[in-house]
Amino acid sequence: MKLGTFMMPLHPPDKSSTEAFDEDTQFVIDCEKLGFTEAWCGHHVTLRWEPIVANDVFLANLIARTSKIKLGLGVSIMPQHHPANVAARVAMLDHLSHGRVYWGFGQGGVPTDWELFGLPDDPKIQGAMTREAYEIVLKLWTEDPPYHIDGNYWQIHLTGVNEPLGIGYPLKPYQQPHPPIGMTLISGQSKGGQIGGAKGYMPLSTNLVPPCTVIEHWDTYCRGAADAGLPEPDRDIWRVSRSIFVGESTQEAWDFCMNSAFAGSFEYIIALLNNANMISLAKHDPDVPDSDVTVEYYLKHCCIIGDKRECIRQLEEFWDQTGGFGTLLVIKHDFDDTPKWQRSIQDLAEHVVPAMPSVKPGSNKG
Repeated sequence: MKLGTFMMPLHPPDKSSTEAFDEDTQFVIDCEKLGFTEAWCGHHVTLRWEPIVANDVFLANLIARTSKIKLGLGVSIMPQHHPANVAARVAMLDHLSHGRVYWGFGQGGVPTDWELFGLPDDPKIQGAMTREAYEIVLKLWTEDPPYHIDGNYWQIHLTGVNEPLGIGYPLKPYQQPHPPIGMTLISGQSKGGQIGGAKGYMPLSTNLVPPCTVIEHWDTYCRGAADAGLPEPDRDIWRVSRSIFVGESTQEAWDFCMNSAFAGSFEYIIALLNNANMISLAKHDPDVPDSDVTVEYYLKHCCIIGDKRECIRQLEEFWDQTGGFGTLLVIKHDFDDTPKWQRSIQDLAEHVVPAMPSVKPGSNKG
């Protein structure tokens, strides 16, 4: 099993943004030293708990500070940007990093972001915008001008091309034909998962759901591949996110997680899901009443918490339940107690993950 990180990231709203950004930057630098293979970063514009508003800028800040770790945009929120701008910025990031970029795209789900950008609050419309924008990005990356794109939401007509002078040519990525693409899976029957399977993109399972839903993710992804006539996918491409804390003892770990910013982040997540009528995502059983989805419930059913031995046990159980996956993406939580979190991440990298099996080439266990 390889180890990476997914950074929402999570910070209490009263924390200095500068301090949060410095902490997150140092975290990725330290992760590379510990052998992490990749770091994905999300972005939202109006959420203080998730303060990175431009993940491409944040990752660009890390290019010269790291040398090996892959840097993933998880995701570019397509309705909030002109697709030609996304194509140019991601291509530039790919060149600056010498091909260390992974790219993910999505439509976003924050109503206050939609309001800020004047977007329609209809998810179907935003889904259509996302598909159209994504197709334009791929066209700009893989085809030469002139361009005549008459979309429902974006129109691109680039005709003033002068080949000898190189005028009229958008930047192509460093990686050809483009950076590896990832698709985030949230619900069990994720539409993005089916699309990702049909396209052969990397599936990334969210940390917000219990194991029973993560199991569905792989089935959904494989169904998308089968419907497209593709071979059965290799589990090594599957990334699975989890919130994990490794303590000196299991009791100490639980005491810390229940009385720190870790618990506060789940109060925030529960409030978000309730406001969006999506609290069912957190349930390990659909019959669980909404009121029972508390912070303690979330930590019990969607997190891995304990000392090294207990975390190994829980992660092995999770591995067996899912059938195995290629990369564990640990969620970056706020370092309100830096020594505890540094020890937790080091123990995860040096003791917990090395005890896990690896997906054998061609393996489709489960």
